[in-house]
This record gives sequence, structure tokens and C-alpha cells, in this order.
Amino acid sequence: MMRNKVQMSKLLSLMLRHRPDEFGLEMDQYGYVDLQAVLEALQKKDASLTIEAVEAVVYDGEKQRFEIVEGRIRARYGHSFDIELGVDSSEPQEFLYKGVDPSASEAVISGGLQPQDRQYLHLSFDADVAEQLSSRPGRLGAVIRIDAKRAFEAGVPFYDCGPTILTQDIPAEFVGLEREGTVEVKSEAKPEVSASSSAQEDAPKKITYGRRPRSGTRR
Repeated sequence: MMRNKVQMSKLLSLMLRHRPDEFGLEMDQYGYVDLQAVLEALQKKDASLTIEAVEAVVYDGEKQRFEIVEGRIRARYGHSFDIELGVDSSEPQEFLYKGVDPSASEAVISGGLQPQDRQYLHLSFDADVAEQLSSRPGRLGAVIRIDAKRAFEAGVPFYDCGPTILTQDIPAEFVGLEREGTVEVKSEAKPEVSASSSAQEDAPKKITYGRRPRSGTRR
């Protein structure tokens, strides 16, 4: 039984981004699937689920992973197979950002950015968001800066998908290092702190998706 929206969102992502055939779903070239068919597939996991529960995941999600149009549902981005986005390329803001493992930053600077296990690269509007998305416990991710407006003028397409911008290949001439990333060095001894203050310090910062800095500015 799925107890919360996070579990349902993960299952929807599996269905609509990666393995529709596994759930008997027929998908069109834009990634849309009949909403009723998706509900019936979800109900095999939890018979109590309703269409309202699915809509709540779609419309209340900050990341805007999914959309419903005329009784059909799709993932807006993140596919591991080819789909047509159904949106035109549009001019992006001056700079966009991509978080990467610090060990990979030199290779990206020299070779450019390419998708790995997804159809498109997912770029962030804000360097802080990119850093947090690529960070792990004890390590801050490196942040690659993309000279997006110049790349667009050179013919690189950018697709606005709400909280993220999608593209496919960014040549090395349009990328640079915004932040190097760091690996935390743990000291052997730490000053004593109260349990409440320790919990506050250790709590991860909330990622806010889709923040758009003013066009043409850098931090």
C-alpha cells in the first residue's frame, strides 16, 4: 500500500519515464498515457487510490514532474527513452547551471556536457539549486555554468519545462566552472552541542525548484 505522495510520485515516474510496457501502458510519441489506464495500474498496488489522489500528486508537486491534458497524463521530463517534448525551443536566460560530481568537472570543462542515462540534460536556473541537487552527505557538488544565451545564438536548442530547462549537448566552448565542489573533512573532536541545535545544523537545506534569477545576471 502506498502511504504518501512521495511513493506514488516514484511509481508514476517509473511508469511514465522508464517502464510503461512493464505496466501495460500504451504511450504516444509525446509521452502521454490514458489517465484511467494509469489509475488502474496504480490500483493494482493500492486498491484504495482514487483519481483525486493522482491529481494531487500532479498539481501539488513543486517539481512539476507530471501534467494532465484532456484525460491523458505524462511525465514532463526525465525520460530514459526518446519522446517528443511538444514544445518549441526558446531563448533561455543568460546563464544556466548543472551540478556534477567534483571528480567529473575537469572532463566536463574540456569535453562539454552530454546526457548520460536520460534523453536530455536537465539544467537549473540557479547555481544554489544545481549545487544541492548534485551534493551528497559530506560532499558539495561542483557546479558547471552554461553560457546559455550565447549557446542558443549558436544553434543549441533549449526547452523550457517549468522547473528545469532541457537540452541535449552543450559544447565545451559554452561551459565553465562556477563552483569547484568540496569534500567535507571530519574533525576527530567536535564541541558538545545540544540535541536540538545539532539536529538543526544537520538538517538538509530545502531545495526550491524553478527559481529564476533576473535575466543577464550572475551570482
